[in-house]
Amino acid sequence: MRCNYLIRALGIKGFQVAKVEEGEWSGRSTLTLVLQRRSKVFSCEKCGRRVKRAYRYREREVQHLPFWQHLTFLRLGQYRVFCPRCGWTVEKLPFLDRYSRVTTALAALVSELCKVMTNKDVSTLLGLHRHTIKAIDKRAMAKAQAERPLDGITVLGIDEISVGKGQNYWHLVSALEGPRGCELIYVGEGRKEEDLRGFWQWFGPERVGLVTHMVMDLWKAFIRSCRHNCPQAAIIFDKFHIIRHLLEALNTVRKRELRRAGKKFRGLLAGKKFILLSRQAHLRGKAREALRLLLAANRRLFKAHLLKESFNHLWTYRSKTWARKFFRQWVESLKWSRLASYQRFAAMVDKHLDGILAYCDKRVSLGFLEATNLKARNIIRRAYGYRDKAYMKLKIIQACSPLGKFRPWASCNIMP
Repeated sequence: MRCNYLIRALGIKGFQVAKVEEGEWSGRSTLTLVLQRRSKVFSCEKCGRRVKRAYRYREREVQHLPFWQHLTFLRLGQYRVFCPRCGWTVEKLPFLDRYSRVTTALAALVSELCKVMTNKDVSTLLGLHRHTIKAIDKRAMAKAQAERPLDGITVLGIDEISVGKGQNYWHLVSALEGPRGCELIYVGEGRKEEDLRGFWQWFGPERVGLVTHMVMDLWKAFIRSCRHNCPQAAIIFDKFHIIRHLLEALNTVRKRELRRAGKKFRGLLAGKKFILLSRQAHLRGKAREALRLLLAANRRLFKAHLLKESFNHLWTYRSKTWARKFFRQWVESLKWSRLASYQRFAAMVDKHLDGILAYCDKRVSLGFLEATNLKARNIIRRAYGYRDKAYMKLKIIQACSPLGKFRPWASCNIMP
């Protein structure tokens, strides 16, 4: 292979390969390309102006994209240049940052590989230290987060996730409707009203003024923060949090009936929690038959299960009037059921009914918040926890937004 084609394939402009040296490092073969300049015209690091007055002051050796199975290094001389506007500065190299020990192409590949691999695996593949991998990945994600567009967002969603042991929570803010679709845009610590002030300041008053709807659970701190900082937005309560309270009420009935059951029915009721809480349409085979036997054995559980299945129809209405009428009929069916947990659930829903029925006016994607919560938990579980909170937040944002799309060669420019 000719050296000029080799330098063209590696994506280095303005240089030619003068010599190739073979070697070994940490049990792996290496190739060191000694680069020679094609011209004596340099670029100012500050203003980019082309100048000729310069002198060579040091020799740099940096790592580049691997060549086949070989670790590849570039060795070149760097110059100090005199710019009439900026004075004496260091020359600007388009493929290399000033203090970096890797080229911009290799740094771009590292940040892409970190989306689908652990830092330890990327370190093993490219022969870089894990701290170097983390620094490159964190810097790339911080830059992408700072440069991402936020204009045109009209619907926001707020959810929380537990982090670590104890009552430690972080809040996740997502854009549910905008030019780029659903995406996670912000992760902050805590779930109190004062903890959300950082988001409102970061998002900016002009963008806040364009928000028309806010999706959240029944947490009072989120409601107060929204009404104080975004008063023009209508609040929509998340369906999945409402259903979770309903499932807790059904599970309370199950445990109560289990305690009341005699020896004859105790074996039938025990161990059927998830079969009872699952939607009947999702059950197949033995699970469906077990549910049939369970409901046939206990009339109160049968009533509670029917109420749970029918309550999902509340989100199918497009008219608030008919949705409210359906809910009143559903509450009326509890009159002689003697289900205390369902009575408490109905009182809670009635208190927040306006926010639940707001979904009739604006049918937004409610499942994205739960999907974001699940992805965030998987990110933490895959890494076995993070020591750097800022790095952890960026990884969660990356996984739950278009920033997490894997494009390994999009920005490496290996064939100019």
